[in-house]
Order: sequence, then C-alpha cells, then structure tokens
Amino acid sequence: MDRLREVLERSDSSWKPADSVDSTGQSLLHIAIARGRADLVQLLLEFDPNVEARNRAGRSPLEAAAAAGESLIAELLLARRASTERTPSSPWAALHYAAGGGHLEVMRLLLLKGADVNAVTSDGRTALHLATEERRRDCARLLLASGARTDARDATNGNTPFHVAAAAGDAQMVKLLLSKGANKDVRNRFGKTAYDLAAQSGHSRLYDVLRLGDSLCVAARKGDLRTLLRLIDTGASATGQDQHGWTPLHRASFKGRIEVVRALIEKGVDLDSRDEEGYTPLHCAVEAGQAEVTELLMKRGSDVNARTNKGITAVHIADTLHFSGIARVLIQGGANREGSRWIAPKPSFQDGDADVKKKKKVIIKRGGVRRSSIDGALPLACSS
Repeated sequence: MDRLREVLERSDSSWKPADSVDSTGQSLLHIAIARGRADLVQLLLEFDPNVEARNRAGRSPLEAAAAAGESLIAELLLARRASTERTPSSPWAALHYAAGGGHLEVMRLLLLKGADVNAVTSDGRTALHLATEERRRDCARLLLASGARTDARDATNGNTPFHVAAAAGDAQMVKLLLSKGANKDVRNRFGKTAYDLAAQSGHSRLYDVLRLGDSLCVAARKGDLRTLLRLIDTGASATGQDQHGWTPLHRASFKGRIEVVRALIEKGVDLDSRDEEGYTPLHCAVEAGQAEVTELLMKRGSDVNARTNKGITAVHIADTLHFSGIARVLIQGGANREGSRWIAPKPSFQDGDADVKKKKKVIIKRGGVRRSSIDGALPLACSS
C-alpha cells in the first residue's frame, strides 16, 4: 500500500495514474474492489480517480461494489458522488446488483443516497423483480418500504414481481406482495395470471395463498355446484379459509345450499371447522334458520354441542332466535341445553359479502332477538 502511494505521488498527475487499467480493462479501483480492499479504494480516491469509469463488462466501480456486497467501499464511492443511475452501457444499476445479490446494507446506502427504487434494468425489470427471483425476502421488504411498485412489468413477458413469485412457488413472497397491495388478478403479456404461472410450474398448492379460493367461496355461497367442483378439481382447497376463518362449508351452510353442502362433505371437509370466533358450519346453519342443512350436518357427524369462543352452542342460538323446530331437532340429536345462558349473539353474517351484511341484521332488545331484513324478506326459520 505504501508502495502504491509512492508510485501515485511520483507520477505526473496529468497522466491520471489513478485511472490506470490493466490488460483486461480493469481500473485500479475495480481491482481493489474485486479484492475487497476498502483501504486501497480509500487511498486511490485521494488521487481523484474517475469514479464513473467502466470496466469491459460495463460496470462502474459502484456497481462492482454493489454486486460484491462491499458496503464500506460503496459508502466511500457514494461519498465521492458516484452515480446510482444505470448508464446505457450497463445492463443493471447498482441497486439491481445489490438486490439480486441480497446485499441489504448496500441497498440501504444506495436508497439513502437517492437511488431510484423503481429504476429498470435493460430488460425492464426492477430491483423488486430481482429480489423476488432470488427469493430475497428481506431485500423485498426494504424495497417495498421504500416505495417499490408491485405492479411494475418487465419488458419481456409483462410479468410483475407477483408473477415471478408465483412462478417460483415462493409462498412467503406471494404473501408479502399481497400484503403490500399486489393485484392477484393482473395478467402478463400472454394473458396469464400469477396462478396460471404457478400451476404451469407445478405449484398449484399456491391456489389459496393467491386467494383465488375467493371464487370457490362465491360458488359455495351461490350454490353453483358445477363451478365449485371444477375449482376443486383444478386445485382449490375445499377446506381453505378466508380472512374470517370461513370455509366454503360455512358459506354453503349459512345460505342453505344443500347440494353444495353434500358435495363438500363427500370431499371429506372438516364438519367442525371453526372460524375466528369459534363458529362451526352447524352454528351458521342454525343461525340462518337452515333446517335441512342443520339435519344433514347432524346426520353426517357434526358436533351438536360444539361451543363458540364465547361458549355458545347451536341449540343456544336456536332457542334465542325462537327456531323451536330446529331446537327440537338438535335436542333429539343429542344437544345439551344445560348452561344455556345467552351472551349477546354474534351476527355471523360476515361471509365476506356486502349483500349478506345488508340483508341480515341481528337486533338485540333486552335479551330478546329479532331479525329484520332491509329487502323486506323474512328470515328462513323452522316452524314449531
């Protein structure tokens, strides 16, 4: 190092000795970076080298440092105002190299110095595309927190980072992108959704992670048996839960879709699956006054004494809503009325659909409950 300093000091400054290159086109800065020698870089910077000089691969010193994950060297170069932008001769900018290589600290430095988080490579990919491709979730989080767009499309296929994550079968990355607003229905240049790419790559297990199970739940709610079976056959989980913990069986039971309930039971679904408040499909059927579904669930083995998180059983619900016929069926099926102190009933009309929330209301008055309907229709109840 002392010898290098001596040579540089004795050389004619007009020759710009700090910009000397070897036979392969590597400048002194590039050589020092390749060897991870921050001390040599610091020495060279004292002699005012061209910090934008490109090697034969088209990389600037900052890009080389970013690719190597040399955060200290990157900091030294940035202090000398090295550009964070990609030049036409370089396929990637420094941020792209750092993101693709998983170099989080270098990324932080670059973003702090104003690197464009949505800048694209020569083939139209962003740093988020690259972090997603390489499964760099920490890098992706940093980029998203810095304003990276989840809808950015590459120039080749029109794929977004969400497409990339799905095609790779990276469930955690898919969840991360969804939490940051990624559009699950976006299509690439060839009309493919993220799920299409996942399925092509053999990652059909991502069906529910990609939230395409929404279609299954809609089919269950509407009683569209053909669509429901088709979706299950193409990979939808018959036991998948929505954000409230509702399964297709919860929805079909609440709506009284008896054929859908039968089909789901034949598919082996859990009859006693619980939502976030402990409601089973039987609770939902009873609360909606669905006598036929109630009987079917009981015959197929539903737990008639299952309790919600607040200790409520199906017969408690039937008694409070004055569904005496349903209550009688439950009692005959082994339901226990003991301890039927009723806590204000939960309106389990949260099956994710605005029409249900609008049409059904539970009105509590001095311990009594009556149902009203905005559209004027009476609730379907079992007569005594």
